[in-house]
Amino acid sequence: MKFQLETSDNNLISHYGPGVLAVNGQEYTSNLLITQNAVLENWCDGDVSTLTEAHFEPLISLPDDSRPEIVLLGSGDQHVFPDMQLLVALKRQGLTVEVMNTRAACRTYSVLVSEYRSVAAALIQIPADSD
Repeated sequence: MKFQLETSDNNLISHYGPGVLAVNGQEYTSNLLITQNAVLENWCDGDVSTLTEAHFEPLISLPDDSRPEIVLLGSGDQHVFPDMQLLVALKRQGLTVEVMNTRAACRTYSVLVSEYRSVAAALIQIPADSD
C-alpha cells in the first residue's frame, strides 16, 4: 500500500476546538469566513441569531462563476438554525447554505475541499468553555 501526502492550494482547516479555529496552521479566535483563497476574520461578532444578509456580502459580491457551490454555516457548539428568512434571502442571491454545528462544518469543509468542490465555510467559534 502506498501513502501519499495530499496538498492543496486551497485554504485548509488544520485544527478546530473550543475557542480556536486554525486555517493552514494559523490560529484564529474570532468567527471566520473561509473561501478557497481567503480567510475573513471577525466575519461576524455574534452568534447565529445575529446573522444578516450583509454578513454574506463577501460571497454574494463574487462573480457567479466564482461563487462557492455550497456554504457551510457552522453554528457554534450546537446545531442552531439562523432565521429562515435569511436562508431564503441567501438562496435568492444564489447561495446554497447548509447549517450544522461548527465541528461538523469543519469536517465537511475538509471532505469537500479534498474532493475539489467549490465550498466556503462561515464558522461561529465554539465557546472556549465548551467541551
